[in-house]
Amino acid sequence: MQTQTHRNPMAALARHAGIIMQQFEGSDAQQLQFTVYNIGEDGPGTNTIWQAGFYTGSLRDANDIIERATESEALNNRGIAKIYMAMNLGMATDTWGDIPYSEAFMGEENPTPKYDKQQDIFNSIQSLLTEAIADLSEDDLIGIQGNLISSDNELWIKSAHALKARYYMQLTKVDNDAANLALDEIYSALLDNSDQLDFSFEDTQNGGHPLALFQLGRPNTLEVGSYFADLMENDPRKDFLFEITSGGDIRFSNLSNPSLIWGQLNSPSPVITFAEIKFIEAEALVRTGGDGLPALKDAIRANMEYLGVPSSDISSYLAALSLNGSLDDKIGVIITEKYKALFGNNPIEAWVDFRRTGYPGITPVPNGSNGNDPSGIIPRRLLYPQSERLGNPDSFKEAVDRQGGHLLANDLWAFHRD
Repeated sequence: MQTQTHRNPMAALARHAGIIMQQFEGSDAQQLQFTVYNIGEDGPGTNTIWQAGFYTGSLRDANDIIERATESEALNNRGIAKIYMAMNLGMATDTWGDIPYSEAFMGEENPTPKYDKQQDIFNSIQSLLTEAIADLSEDDLIGIQGNLISSDNELWIKSAHALKARYYMQLTKVDNDAANLALDEIYSALLDNSDQLDFSFEDTQNGGHPLALFQLGRPNTLEVGSYFADLMENDPRKDFLFEITSGGDIRFSNLSNPSLIWGQLNSPSPVITFAEIKFIEAEALVRTGGDGLPALKDAIRANMEYLGVPSSDISSYLAALSLNGSLDDKIGVIITEKYKALFGNNPIEAWVDFRRTGYPGITPVPNGSNGNDPSGIIPRRLLYPQSERLGNPDSFKEAVDRQGGHLLANDLWAFHRD
């Protein structure tokens, strides 16, 4: 459950979301097609994400652990599984909108589950995280066993509050109280980088970090996007995120350069970063009339310290930072800085932020118009995989009709365009 969950945001889904968000770009093979929005429902990436990533992978595993832990009254372990169920549902609904959940794990009793509405999925995420906090607060004689990160209940509880803040904040387009709800959770969440729960990939245990493995297995097919590289030109994090070869390639992974923190076989995959929480706090504060600059500086400092940026460079960068102008101007600064910090660890969240705020200011790529995206706009979703069209046609059609069609340009409920 844990290994596949932490693969999900860093493997095929990372390449799709990262390319869409211009943190990455294809330089050969299939990645070239993704770069011009030629992303279909029959590609191996889409099917792999849906099937192996979620529905025969981490979602099924999480459900299995929840059922077993309920039978054995292993409440603390059940709490962790509910956190992971919520994380995976969040990634899936951020990608497709309506998805199977309430009928998804019935096996042969129901091989064609309905798709729950995205609004209901977000409600389920919050319920799971609330239940997880309660389970992890129980005096459980068995305790947390068998997980690959931490057996500290308090850190998991803080992470659950942090995730609640994330998924409240994702609803700023549809819930006027989203910022206040997020702030309420932040004050019970991570306090600094030391509270952050990191899953560490290891080549001897779980195959290695997906981005590093991809670079090893398919060299010269994916590199850092020119938009992102230009944005980072004068940023002290640049040398910790990518390197430029003598031939002009911009690489995010080089095993002989351990400074590239997200491109090593043993690179981490956070449950949620402390930096992300401070970015959420900064945005929530400005949305509710407060001063978001201190939280924004804390967020950037946390990210830079995590990467290993020298303190003098951090101080110089923060001294030049300001939040002025309209609410939209302030949100633009916050989200653009968050976009930088999400590189290599959570491109899905960068995609969510863009769809709900319009930041950072990326523009559609040339030649991005195709049969799956006739308008050529930056994709708003991925298509359901062909396996669902063929194997679950009635539920598939109902979800497609409810969401207005089956194109990359169709909005999801939570991220609709004004």
